[in-house]
Amino acid sequence: MNNCIVDIHLVILIAIMIFVGAFGGLLNYLFNFDTAENDQKKNIIIFKYILLGIGAALLVPVFLKMISSNLASSKDNNDYLIFAGFCLIAAIFSRRFITTIGEKILESAKKAEKSALESKQKLEITQNELSSTQERIEDVKLALDINNSASKDFRVTNDNQEKILIELANSYINKTSVPDYSERLKLKAEFGRKMGEIIVRNNMPKEDLYKNYPSEGMYLALAYSVQLRPENDSLSILNQIAQSATQLYTKYSILIGYNTLARNGFIDKSHVQNIYKQIIAFREKADMPLLRNIDNSISILKFIEPNIE
Repeated sequence: MNNCIVDIHLVILIAIMIFVGAFGGLLNYLFNFDTAENDQKKNIIIFKYILLGIGAALLVPVFLKMISSNLASSKDNNDYLIFAGFCLIAAIFSRRFITTIGEKILESAKKAEKSALESKQKLEITQNELSSTQERIEDVKLALDINNSASKDFRVTNDNQEKILIELANSYINKTSVPDYSERLKLKAEFGRKMGEIIVRNNMPKEDLYKNYPSEGMYLALAYSVQLRPENDSLSILNQIAQSATQLYTKYSILIGYNTLARNGFIDKSHVQNIYKQIIAFREKADMPLLRNIDNSISILKFIEPNIE
């Protein structure tokens, strides 16, 4: 029984749209409410405006949906008359009505597409930040493991470990060049931790590594070594690799290194201005995650020297 009522209501609406639309199109034709200037009064033209009127009337439910009206779903007799009035107005001004509704629908579709794209981008940013946070947790755990090691006497550099480090640094770019961002971030963090640990546990001279083996992989290794074990010479090496690094992830690691030094008291007011200049230079071609970390690092520097420019 309910299905029958719904069907009758739908039939009534369709009948209103067709007959009132045709009548409105005829009125438009007769009184030139919304006719084209070059249309001559010929019998065949009348059918054009009748069809335009019906087409415009058929768009009335779409218009009502766009303005969040439930008029089309109402079964009240008065609402049928109001619905017919909407159809008549739409049919009389059929060309303008159809054009306007079409533009509104396209605009809504573009907004929906933009909103979906923004939501996707926000989700990707959230996932990337989560991945970065997970990698930072691994970095901190390794640093604690090194600092809490039972033997505080780090081994002297041996040729085998240095060869491993150089091989890792030289293969860093190729082995971390994968399309997926999260996987790429994970690989770079793993390389950085492994290389940094080799430097720290073998007490390798950072200045010599920087001068003798200049590469993006070595710059990352040195940045990680600072994170894992900040020392008196760490600031100098960070400033040097900050001028040489090209990859965004290396710059991100350098920022973490600066933050680590600041938290451990290795940066005072006399160092801040130079570090600030290094950090500001990272803004060129920076992505959103790097820009956020730049702002975070600047905030940390301002705790040390509020008057930096």
